Amino acid sequence: MEMVDIIKIVIFSLMGGYATFLTNRSIAVYHDGLRPIMPEFLNGNMTRRELGGVTFAISIGFITGFAMPITIATGIIVIHIVLLSADIIGTFVKNTALAVFIGVVYGAIVPLTLDAIIKGFEYLPVNFLDALASVGDPIIYAFVAFPAIAVGYQFGKGKGLITFLLSALGWIITERINPVNIAGNEVALSTQGIAMLVGMICLITYAARDKSRVEDIGDGLFAENVKRIRKNIYFLLPMGAILAIAANYHWIAGEPIAAALLADGEITSAALVAFIQALAFMPLVITTALVSGVYATNGWCDWIIGLGYVSANPVMAGVLGAGAMGAEVLSMGRIGKFLNKFPALKLSGDNIRSAMLQILEIALLVGGINAANQIWPGTGMFMVVALYILNEIAGKPVIRLAAGPIAAIIVGILVNILALTGLYIVQ
Repeated sequence: MEMVDIIKIVIFSLMGGYATFLTNRSIAVYHDGLRPIMPEFLNGNMTRRELGGVTFAISIGFITGFAMPITIATGIIVIHIVLLSADIIGTFVKNTALAVFIGVVYGAIVPLTLDAIIKGFEYLPVNFLDALASVGDPIIYAFVAFPAIAVGYQFGKGKGLITFLLSALGWIITERINPVNIAGNEVALSTQGIAMLVGMICLITYAARDKSRVEDIGDGLFAENVKRIRKNIYFLLPMGAILAIAANYHWIAGEPIAAALLADGEITSAALVAFIQALAFMPLVITTALVSGVYATNGWCDWIIGLGYVSANPVMAGVLGAGAMGAEVLSMGRIGKFLNKFPALKLSGDNIRSAMLQILEIALLVGGINAANQIWPGTGMFMVVALYILNEIAGKPVIRLAAGPIAAIIVGILVNILALTGLYIVQ
């Protein structure tokens, strides 16, 4: 085992153990839906067993049906696997030391299991790992559309179309002028990054021009909850450092878009997506933190990870990650007041999340179809489409985001079973 592998196991052990500690002590939880429930537990209206049951119910689907397929397909660990599991362990297990121990062991198992799965593909009659990796290919290009879709949702189809056209123009111009000469060096600009930046400028411009305001609710309503979170700031800083360090090694992603970009070597674009994710989730994280007094394990959903991507080394990443987490906590009250005063900006975050979700659902379905067609030409495409629609008919037991990738994995497993029985001829 190489040194980098040992470091990886240590980092994930720390991540799993420390996230479990934060949950167990009701300092922070990862699941946004769990945060508003925490006051019921803190006030004694809910037992730990009941809280653990709720946590498991709302988390397990995201772990097995969302994060795992994307992780296997890209080779990048989607942090839901670690942090949602930490939520489950931390809420179920009362004894803090025992909970942390389980979290540490689980954290170590995650990268070891992923590596074992990836190596296991080499022993299959039909190694479909490379084909499965193409699940994320459509995401790399499709995610650029989210600002236009968000604008369309919030400000109407006309402005959405204008944003789309400007983004497309930015893409085309960048593609045409690449590479550019900067200080005597040829630099290839990211077409996706420029197009997305143009779209975000449009979204922010439209939101800033919205004159709607609401009455300032003042400090008193959530003062105790803000005070509680600030009191725990020193417990939150290490989590920011751990996440940023893991991101600096390109081991983790906050969601499928960044995972696909990382797998494709698009580090800058992955960082840009992470920063935009923060804009999208900041209102939700701050609102749920204010009403509960419990913070988010990963802060504003991924910008800390983004800082890790762009840091020069793990030490810098750790410092920036901890600093970013501290800045979040200290500014939480003021940002909460600002978002309440300017609802258009808060609504923009909601629409960005909706747009990203819709794009991911389509892109991952297309990716699943493409991957399955590579695994088993023609037949694989038929199977993924059929399984996807049957999943819809059955009431979506598998969430849409994961339906395409899981169907592609099923095709890969089936073709290997048939190859072993002689019913499929390996080309």
